[in-house]
Amino acid sequence: MKNTVLKFALAAGALLGAAAAWADLPFGTLEFTQRVATVGADQQVDVWLRLTLDAASPALDFVSTDPLTGFNPDDLPKIGHFTNLDTGDTEYRNFASYSGVFLDVTFGCDNSFTDGCGSSNYSFDLHASSTPGQPSLAKLGAFQLAPNVPYDYLLGQFNPQPGGAAPGTYRFYSSSVTLNFTGFADDGSALSSDAISIASSCPLGHSDDCAFTRVVEVPEPATYGLMGLGLLALGVVTRRRRG
Repeated sequence: MKNTVLKFALAAGALLGAAAAWADLPFGTLEFTQRVATVGADQQVDVWLRLTLDAASPALDFVSTDPLTGFNPDDLPKIGHFTNLDTGDTEYRNFASYSGVFLDVTFGCDNSFTDGCGSSNYSFDLHASSTPGQPSLAKLGAFQLAPNVPYDYLLGQFNPQPGGAAPGTYRFYSSSVTLNFTGFADDGSALSSDAISIASSCPLGHSDDCAFTRVVEVPEPATYGLMGLGLLALGVVTRRRRG
C-alpha cells in the first residue's frame, strides 16, 4: 500500500501544469464533501471528494476501447513514454495511435495525516475499486459525467495506528482526478501518457481554508473518570474470581 501511495504522490507534482496544457479536455473542481469534523482517537476517517465539471467543460463520456472514442483527437496528448527493457530508462515517443484511456486519482503525502506517507498516528488505505455505496474513480476505463453535475466518490481511509491517534488537528490537502491515455508509437512501442489533471483539491496551494481537517480532542476529565471506574470494576471481578 505504501508503494501505491508514494507512486500517486510522485505523480502529483506535474499535474497542475498538465491541466493547463490540455485545457480543451474536460476540466472542473474537486472539493472535500465534509471538510471539517471532530473524530475519536480510534476512529477510521473516510475521505470523500466531489468532482464537478465546469459549465464550459466538455462532458466526460468514454469507454476505453480501440479505437478510442469520446475525445476530440486534437485535444489528445501527442507524446507518451515507455520503459526500455534493455537500459531501464524511460523513453518518449510520439503517439501514432491511441488504444485506451482511464480515469485515476492521486494522493499527496505532504500533510499532517500521514506526514510524508509515514506517520505514528495514521496510515492511508486507497479505495481502489467501487463497492456498494462507496464509488471509486481509481483506474476507471468507462465513465460518464455531464458539466455542473456533482459526483461524490471515496478516495480512501485514514486508519489510526494501534493505540489511537494523538490529540490534535490533522489536515490533508492534495488529491487530483487524472486522465491517462495509452497507445502505440510508430515502432510498435506501447506508450502511456503522463497523467493529465482535470481537477485538483486545494489547487492554489496548501490553504487551511480548503483542507480536509479532522480534530482529535483530548479526552475530557469525565471520560478519564469513567475509564477509572471501568478498571476498578474489572479489578473487583478479577479478585472475586481468584477468591
